[in-house]
Amino acid sequence: MDTTRASLAVIFGCALAGCSSVSSSLPSLDLIFPSTEATLTIDSNPSGASVSTSNGGICQTPCLLSVPVIEEFTVTYTLDGYLPRTVSVRPVPVKKSALVDVTPPRLEPNPVLADLEPAPPPPAPPEVKPHRRR
Repeated sequence: MDTTRASLAVIFGCALAGCSSVSSSLPSLDLIFPSTEATLTIDSNPSGASVSTSNGGICQTPCLLSVPVIEEFTVTYTLDGYLPRTVSVRPVPVKKSALVDVTPPRLEPNPVLADLEPAPPPPAPPEVKPHRRR
């Protein structure tokens, strides 16, 4: 009876060891379920602008953001002394080969670069005329 149990233990141990080599040769889940996110590179001239995306991302240039590649969104730049700027970013459809998606999700443009324009000086305050006493 003890040899039967030992034999079963050896058989099950070998079976489990064999499973680990089989699972490592399976395709990764990324081929079956492709990622729906991509890394967006964002920069500005001058650097240091605050950036917010319409889908909730926030950073300061230069920066990288992981963003969903589902629908078009905007990237808005703000920097003191400069006019705000907004750039549209759109997803690029994944190309399929046979039954498997073979290209990673992409965004255009990527990288997103904005040249920020200096804000015009504020208008001069109205001139106040002194009142004359009579």
